[in-house]
Amino acid sequence: MKLNLEKIQKIMEKQGLTKTQLAVRMRVKESWVYEILAGRQGKTFYTVEKLADALGVNPKDLLS
Repeated sequence: MKLNLEKIQKIMEKQGLTKTQLAVRMRVKESWVYEILAGRQGKTFYTVEKLADALGVNPKDLLS
């Protein structure tokens, strides 16, 4: 499973979300969001579901 990092960034930009704000929505540490967006984390269903919930999108929309 691979996250579509470009799409996540576009969704964040469209919603005017910073990485800090995304971390708050996800209820995780900001450093974890940085790791996800750098492609070093986020290879689990749990992460995809938390991201999708925080962004208000379908989890499938975040996958490549």
